[in-house]
Amino acid sequence: MSASVGGSLALFLLLLSRDLSPSFGPLATKMVTLSVSEVQHTSASPDTSPSVSLASLADLNKESVFRRFNERKEHLATMCRKVDMRGKIFTKDFMHYNKAYDLLVCAPPKTGCSSLKHHLLRLAGAPDETDVHSDIARAAISVRYVLNDSFKEVLDSPSTTRVMVVRHPLERLVSGYRDKFRDGAPVTIDIWSNFLTDYRSHRGLDTSNMTLTFHQYLEMIAFLMLTRGRNTIDGHFRPAALVCSPCSVRYDYILHTDTLTQDLQYIADELNITGIDTDLRLNANTNRTKVFPYEYYYRDIPLGLMSKIYALYREDFLMYNFEVPAFMRNVLHNSNMHFLWR
Repeated sequence: MSASVGGSLALFLLLLSRDLSPSFGPLATKMVTLSVSEVQHTSASPDTSPSVSLASLADLNKESVFRRFNERKEHLATMCRKVDMRGKIFTKDFMHYNKAYDLLVCAPPKTGCSSLKHHLLRLAGAPDETDVHSDIARAAISVRYVLNDSFKEVLDSPSTTRVMVVRHPLERLVSGYRDKFRDGAPVTIDIWSNFLTDYRSHRGLDTSNMTLTFHQYLEMIAFLMLTRGRNTIDGHFRPAALVCSPCSVRYDYILHTDTLTQDLQYIADELNITGIDTDLRLNANTNRTKVFPYEYYYRDIPLGLMSKIYALYREDFLMYNFEVPAFMRNVLHNSNMHFLWR
């Protein structure tokens, strides 16, 4: 890497470690240096030989999920000791509650939240055909409507089961592109065409073109987060760590979308929840004739933009122990830098 590129990356990341605007997002009040090698995700699978009985295999799988939940909580607690993110709940918009099971769920968009809301609606007795994004759904499960002034009491109650669901930030970004910006096809839904038009108008770009390449999409997300603040961007693209307040709320379970079926089944068993289909996935690859793995989308993204994306989503990588994929590790190693938390 040339000295000029390395210098520009160093300057960018140093600036990013400071408060660029009041709405940028509450980062830590102390400096912590973390190398790429310190944030690699590792996991171990239990030995499931053919000779194991079905009963013992079920117990073994349950023990494996239990251990995985504990590892996630311990890792999050370690990271919260290294960086101060304590404070207010940044938003309640993505928090939902079921009174019958005293179950509080924080589900940022593009993490499987539609499926989770469907489960919660079923537990609340709503018809299966209820639109999870409707006013009826919000009235049935949103903490703003269900709990209102009793939210903090429920949040702090020892009887409440608190659940958070997260997704690999790079995969979540790809999901947002496929869903909201139609995987590069012309955008037709008003909310997202207006989103794109407003951005391009602000940048002095052509507003008549309603298509967006993935490269342009990442540039748009990075620009909006850097200029307007990470806490102000639409929730579909906001880092999960700035939605669910992971260091303020004592979550009992941290779910990952790539293990969601096992995670949900474990919680259902623990709380004696019946009548839900833990395999259900709403909006999964809807109307997709060809779906590539998320890594495919990043194959031609330049080094500087990849560095910005990592820096903007670094809390999600580090706090939830998501693996930095090989193509991004190369970018980070080539920059010859440690990443600063402020």
